[in-house]
Amino acid sequence: MLSIANDSPRLLAKFKEENNFKVDIIADRGAKIAKAYDVYWFAQGGTGNMKVKQAIPSKFLINSYGKIVWTYIGKDKTDRPSIEMMMEEIDKNI
Repeated sequence: MLSIANDSPRLLAKFKEENNFKVDIIADRGAKIAKAYDVYWFAQGGTGNMKVKQAIPSKFLINSYGKIVWTYIGKDKTDRPSIEMMMEEIDKNI
């Protein structure tokens, strides 16, 4: 399991340490990974009156053969699946 974020490696390392985050985090500066997975688009940002280009929180479950077996693409920057939903998909697909 790993997490990918558009923040700098320094900020991600600080976040990981301060929050005792157990998952490895990859810094996706320039959103290359987000663009490759087609989860980088214009979405509500700022005060909600404008759209800004950003990586949308998304989850991909990839099996040992490298095949994506489950995907959750958020509708906006705050939309994320529950832990229960993710665990159910892991149990079902892996």
